[in-house]
Amino acid sequence: MFRCEWSDPVLVRELIEGVSDLVDTASFHVDGEKIRMEASDPSIICKIEIEADKRSFSIYEIDSEIDFYLDINLMKKICRRLRSGDKISINVENNYLEFTIHNFVERYFRVPLLEFGDPLPQINMEASTFLRIKAEVFTDLIKDIAVIGSSLIIKATEDEIIFFSEEEGVRSSITISKDNGAIEEFRVDKECISKFNLSYILSFLKTVSSAEFIEIFFGNKDTPLKLECSNETGMIRFYLAPMEI
Repeated sequence: MFRCEWSDPVLVRELIEGVSDLVDTASFHVDGEKIRMEASDPSIICKIEIEADKRSFSIYEIDSEIDFYLDINLMKKICRRLRSGDKISINVENNYLEFTIHNFVERYFRVPLLEFGDPLPQINMEASTFLRIKAEVFTDLIKDIAVIGSSLIIKATEDEIIFFSEEEGVRSSITISKDNGAIEEFRVDKECISKFNLSYILSFLKTVSSAEFIEIFFGNKDTPLKLECSNETGMIRFYLAPMEI
């Protein structure tokens, strides 16, 4: 049996909305210290990992470690009913997840747990470029590139990183120098260039709308893109396979 309760419904709604754009199902592991979620799209173009420390919750009770598998699209429909001021409680027991929204009335939803699929691959990557940038700045530049492009090319030199898209003669580009005030850390071990699908990145950014900084890891051509946000009680990590340049 596992039971938890917390009071940030807007964050939960945005998190599930963003994850549901990327994946259909997700696996969860819960122990005495944290909840961990892993999920991938069917073709394993992207993978998302989320951890929430027990300190994130006002109530966190568990009898023993538990693993379960959920339909994320069904959870999205439920979480769309969340509003500011709601309190959420979750109970996992007897092959069901019980999701209750508390406010002026109590709204109860019961969701069957799914059978587990194949385990997801663990990704180990060596990135030649690392950037820690204000999340608001990175989100805006991605949305700017997406105005005319469906893919994102990232080119890194020792002094700057260029984000751009060029399709059918139309081009948009944004250059971030290592001295830019929005950057907290900047490291380029060697010059590199990679290309990625923009729609996946836009979906991921929905899950980190309240983040202060985003950490960006990438390399040359065959290296995945890794985006990560973390604080004292949680972490969201996203991997995206590169496209052919």
